Amino acid sequence: MSIPTTSVSISRMSSRLGARLTTVCLGLLLAWPAMADGIGNTTREELVGAWRLLRIEREGPDGILPDDFYGPGTKGLLVYDASGAISVQIAGEKRPHVAVPHARPVPPGSTEEIAAERAAYHSYYAYTGTWHFDPATGVCTHRVEVALLAEEEGMAYTQEVHREGDLLVFIRRGSQAGTPVIYRKVWQRVGS
Repeated sequence: MSIPTTSVSISRMSSRLGARLTTVCLGLLLAWPAMADGIGNTTREELVGAWRLLRIEREGPDGILPDDFYGPGTKGLLVYDASGAISVQIAGEKRPHVAVPHARPVPPGSTEEIAAERAAYHSYYAYTGTWHFDPATGVCTHRVEVALLAEEEGMAYTQEVHREGDLLVFIRRGSQAGTPVIYRKVWQRVGS
């Protein structure tokens, strides 16, 4: 019984394709640590300094989108001190302008002033405290001591963190309607 020429050609092509695919996959697997430049490669010393927020994003079933809460144009500053102190400030793009109060507590204002103050408060996020980085796992823990939202005081937040050149990328994994979602905060070293 003879095998048709077409079957032999398909078989040879399949073998070559399989070999090439195996070579590519093996190459990617071996190159992964160098490509990642991150988890397991970042040191505590590399985090020390000031970082300007570039964006907060969410990656899920609809692709990569700006953060639901802050939206595009988010600004912020993150400072890691070598002593272990941290300061985080994040502001949404279109915050209302509210007059600086002349006295505290602030006396009651008009309905419009109260609404503007509320919007300004809810479009800003800030806390200070201490930080710890585990280079073996790539996990950074922030322990909140003082926060804009007083309920956060005493809480600890953990996120994966890795470098991508002069960028610092924080990753938190979650889900949305049962679908995995990745939340990212991307910071750039101040002065780079």
